[in-house]
Amino acid sequence: MTRALLISRFFPFNAEKVHGIYQRLGTQIEALARVADRIDCLFLVPVDQNCSAEAVREHQERLRRLWSPAIDLTLAPTLRYDAPQGRWQRVVEGIFDFQRQLIARPTCTAGAVAAVSAALDTRPDLVLVHRLDAMGVLMRLARGTPQKLRGVPLFFDLDDIEHVAKARHLLRDPAWPAQRLLLLQLPALLLAELRAVRLATATFVCSESDRRYLARLSAGARVCTVPNSVTFPPLAATDSSEPLVLFVGAMSYRPNAQAADSLVEEIWPPLRARVPTARLAIIGPGRERARSFHKPDPTVTFTGFVEELQSWYRRARVVCCPIYHGGGTRIKIIEAAAQGKAIVSTHIGAEGLIFEDGREILLRDSADAIAAACAQLLEDPAAAQQLGRAALQKARGTYERDAVVSQLEDIFRSAFAAGVRRVPA
Repeated sequence: MTRALLISRFFPFNAEKVHGIYQRLGTQIEALARVADRIDCLFLVPVDQNCSAEAVREHQERLRRLWSPAIDLTLAPTLRYDAPQGRWQRVVEGIFDFQRQLIARPTCTAGAVAAVSAALDTRPDLVLVHRLDAMGVLMRLARGTPQKLRGVPLFFDLDDIEHVAKARHLLRDPAWPAQRLLLLQLPALLLAELRAVRLATATFVCSESDRRYLARLSAGARVCTVPNSVTFPPLAATDSSEPLVLFVGAMSYRPNAQAADSLVEEIWPPLRARVPTARLAIIGPGRERARSFHKPDPTVTFTGFVEELQSWYRRARVVCCPIYHGGGTRIKIIEAAAQGKAIVSTHIGAEGLIFEDGREILLRDSADAIAAACAQLLEDPAAAQQLGRAALQKARGTYERDAVVSQLEDIFRSAFAAGVRRVPA
């Protein structure tokens, strides 16, 4: 029996955990299920998480239905989110030590190390580590007990390049002015990413631009582009859209909440002045975290989490993505393209994706320019449909879920066939 071990901090503990990060994780598990008889999923969860045998059994059955029947689930309540009391301490501690930074602090516990160490002692045939915070635990083990990783193909899904996302957040959206001092932590964060890449048999990022950037920094390491992906639904033969603008995103992710506020407060007034019949729908859990949710507008609907998005996409004429910071690639744009919808985005919102401005997407950065582009498409249904169909055609193959699962399957299968052996430095 072949066994794969997945290690992650991101546990989808309820049905509303549908963010892009969980969709990407599901794709990887589906690929592992094609090459391994069993997938041991070790999720590092908060210490107050209900990890009773009954709760784990219920979660396991749900994830088997959602992802793969091959899943064998373990929840390790090891994460601690205690932060230093003072802001200055929060800055200084992480300048020289990646493990003291906010991203790594929850997994920097003896419990997390013990749980991962015990999982490795079962000698899985392949290990996939999801995101940098979980990889930090493997890096600690590689320094202290390198024999635990010897002889096991180790794959690392970095997904977003964390030091890039952190720099953008601090420059664009500091919580308080002096928070920009956290930029002093970037060298330690970058060094941790490079160490993680060198430790892995192969590292996955979500765009070709990220792959080229990381490959230059980590000369000689194997970095692979594994795009984010979605399932492409069948499309209706005729366009039944309304003058409806759609934004989709979980508001627990700060760039999404900011995008919603920008859309409602800055983009919507000039757009509505031009298209009085226009309506806006903002879909996703955590709507109370958006400032604009608390300022009711009869032309704006915050739906919260919805079970089924298809009907909203059918109604929408334009999908708008005014994202101004973050990293990786936005699944919301891939999903809109798969639905054949016209997309208006900022350049950062569409970063790393293969859509070309003016052909498959409209890229604008100022609020007035975004409003004008959306209004133009709302007023011209034929142009909106043409733009959306062009995006769909461009997305086919590259961002289709089955194609990405097959790509990962080939990578994992090659590791099994070649007997890849990586000895930690």
